[in-house]
Amino acid sequence: MEGLLTANLLVKRKSQNEVIFMCFTNNYIELQAYEMCEKIRENSSYKVVKIVVKNGDFMEIQAENFHWNGKDLITKIILQDQDGNYSYSIKPDSIGFLFAKGILTYPEYKRIQKKEDLKGYSYIYLTIVFFVVIMGTFISLST
Repeated sequence: MEGLLTANLLVKRKSQNEVIFMCFTNNYIELQAYEMCEKIRENSSYKVVKIVVKNGDFMEIQAENFHWNGKDLITKIILQDQDGNYSYSIKPDSIGFLFAKGILTYPEYKRIQKKEDLKGYSYIYLTIVFFVVIMGTFISLST
């Protein structure tokens, strides 16, 4: 029986024709945040000084030997300009990456991030409203 990890899915093969899907990895979001954090560290015009994880703990970045445990969700990256005068807090996402590369200014980053957050909350709200309306329709049809 051979195992193969493909796109966050562990596949076990018993024979040539029989495939059993075993499990999904459960740290997909954490892995995406870590990969974006690494991308920001490698391409940033700023110095990465801290990485903040979900429970509020942070990891100081001394040198290039940053080790991630694979479990913590990275929620913020603290950047510092080359002179050490200003610190910036960004999320490990594509918008944060644009700021770290110097394509966006910090006010532009904050404005775009706020708009994207509002869009995400709107989608969640609309989904909940949709399911409540559907549920109400089914209840009224059943009575």
